[in-house]
Amino acid sequence: MDTAADSSADDEPRALARSDRTDSLTNSSHPQARPLQKAGFTSYSVSDELVLLPGAGETVYALNSTGAAIWRLCDGNHTLETIFSALRQQFSGDDLQIMSDLSAALFQFRELDLLEPAPPSDSHAAQSGVITAPRRDADRGRVRIVHGIEDRPYFHWQLAIMFESLMGQLPAGWDIQVVVCNNHEPISEALQNILNLYGVQHHTGASPGDNHDIDFADGGDRYVPMNRVEALNVIRHHTAPDDLVCLMDTDIFLYGDLQAPLFPKGNALAANWIIGQERFFHFSTRDSRGLSLPKLLDALGFEGDFKAGGVNVFVTGEALQADDGKLVKDCFRFLQILYLSGKLLKLPPSGMWVAEMACFAMAMQFNKLDVELLDTEQFAVQEPAADTLADGSFCHYYTDRNDGAVGPFSNSQWHKQLFAEQSFLDADIESFRKIAEGPVERRFMELALNARSRIFGSDDA
Repeated sequence: MDTAADSSADDEPRALARSDRTDSLTNSSHPQARPLQKAGFTSYSVSDELVLLPGAGETVYALNSTGAAIWRLCDGNHTLETIFSALRQQFSGDDLQIMSDLSAALFQFRELDLLEPAPPSDSHAAQSGVITAPRRDADRGRVRIVHGIEDRPYFHWQLAIMFESLMGQLPAGWDIQVVVCNNHEPISEALQNILNLYGVQHHTGASPGDNHDIDFADGGDRYVPMNRVEALNVIRHHTAPDDLVCLMDTDIFLYGDLQAPLFPKGNALAANWIIGQERFFHFSTRDSRGLSLPKLLDALGFEGDFKAGGVNVFVTGEALQADDGKLVKDCFRFLQILYLSGKLLKLPPSGMWVAEMACFAMAMQFNKLDVELLDTEQFAVQEPAADTLADGSFCHYYTDRNDGAVGPFSNSQWHKQLFAEQSFLDADIESFRKIAEGPVERRFMELALNARSRIFGSDDA
């Protein structure tokens, strides 16, 4: 590994010799310190280097691939331990050499005044696992990728694979927030370990699936997709008006490099072919039964064209907080309307499972929010039999035993429901990798192997 950085001013380059000093990283030497890039830099990839341009001044900084990897990890979320762990996955070399190069790079960054210490978390945050969020970019608030989950293995392995795909990918000012819907009980040691390893923050929330009989006519239904709405309900209390919250499922992974410019800066919905069908629910029933979402909104007084989006949802902190969280409350209301409508249609359980998908689009448009409908394939739920993905796509491996073999992994011997009650990371991943079809499936298996190695410390579960 070589972490030398070059700086230039007035077209006169000055090479910085690598320093062996490791005793004065200035606010970055403690293992739990979280180095943070200073605001105002614009970065450009040039060949295998990363060029940093400051907002003011004439100095330009060029980082080689190793220096660039370390720089990207200085996002205010990663401790020295998690930065070191990420570098071990990316570069060859013994641990002592990697640690030495990391220390030298951080020292150089500090000498060049490129870093600042992340704000310390208060005692409550330290106990709850909620880490103070990183600084904001000058032109926008934080981008917060949010997941609502239950604390059980099915979500543990999905989160680990998704986190693994995002290692070193998030720009400064972006973070990940996990909302554990467990009625504010302590989270499991297994989940806490995963969150710590990847430097991810968490909150606890209510457990709507346990607390609410959504079908009040018959009772007894446990509908856990309500956790996604609960995630918005919790995060709105920890979000600034200019933040952008990106609500995503857990059964996804990033394929290729993150395409940050594709992310919107305001309220938006990723176009969704399931929600866009003439009759909602039709996808999961494969017969004539379904519900016209535009007609339903029209009956409630909505004026305008329905924008069929959901699953990947982008909403500003301002919209989440307006009118004491009315948007979130309306999401819950529309979810119940759709679920109970499906009951009236006598849909099978597999058909009912998509009820939550459209509630965000309906609530946002019912509240007269200006919503952008994103048609970029990187955010879309992949269509049936999709076997290729655009670089930077969030692959949604949604197909399972209820879906009739459609969607990514539809021809694979692997599907997520095989591991509904146990962790996929404990399985024989290598056997699945050997028979994986195409680059998308192979990338997924590679990420699973990497996650297992990070969590268990070896390639053996």
